[in-house]
Amino acid sequence: MKKESASNVISLSDAKETQLFSFNKTHYGNVIRDNRKKMGYTQQQVADLVGVSKNHVTNWEAGRARPDLNVIPAICKTLAISLSAFFSVPDAQDALSREEHQLVDDYRHLTPRDRLLIRTSIEKMLELSEAELWERCRLSFLPILHNYQQAAAGTGTPLDSVTETYQAFVRKSKEAEQADEIVTVNGSSMEPMFHHGQDVFVEHTNELSVGDIGLFVVNGEGFIKEWAADHLHSLNPEYPDIVLHEDDQIRCIGRVLGTVNKADYPSSEEMVVLQELLKENAFES
Repeated sequence: MKKESASNVISLSDAKETQLFSFNKTHYGNVIRDNRKKMGYTQQQVADLVGVSKNHVTNWEAGRARPDLNVIPAICKTLAISLSAFFSVPDAQDALSREEHQLVDDYRHLTPRDRLLIRTSIEKMLELSEAELWERCRLSFLPILHNYQQAAAGTGTPLDSVTETYQAFVRKSKEAEQADEIVTVNGSSMEPMFHHGQDVFVEHTNELSVGDIGLFVVNGEGFIKEWAADHLHSLNPEYPDIVLHEDDQIRCIGRVLGTVNKADYPSSEEMVVLQELLKENAFES
């Protein structure tokens, strides 16, 4: 059995010395109840395993009583938690380092005036860090519409003339700045260039040269294909080309510029900032 590291272990004598047991009764009741439910035990099952009556468990969980010190090890064993977890002692990774302890100790020896100076300096540094994040987001990303509807790289996908979009953001690049929207590939007919589920940049234009990859609507269905004048070519040989006829209704939505990588999208923290920047019209035109 793997031994628990000393930094994560607390003895019952430690608990007495540090007065951890002075926590209110509700605290221990919550710990017992929450972990009992995680284990899938009833109150009676916990009582039988710990060696007490069901009323004891009921009173613990209701906050009417605290468990005696001599039964706490059995409770922890039954609920598969450590004594540290039972007493809510922070794990080592949550504790202060030696350097942090020294900083706290030094702070306590400062005069009230010097403490105020330290707090003011920290607040300014945090404000500066936030300002830098906002400026970095403004300069690194740009807003772009993402089409809810997917374009087929396989059999056709219905693509309405009026499609719904949502606001997205991508990292600035030549393709991103040239694109008008992002569309998701549906199917594998354009492999190995484009894969199912990939997002691609699309520039709105109806002027394509032979060999260009475009987004097309043929008889109401959307396709990402290579333009070949009289047909739409599939790069994957397992999929047939789409032969165009005189009575087909075909419309070119635009040119596919390239793929959008996952790294091109902002993090959740950056997304919050970008949405606020958009509200403030802070992006360069």
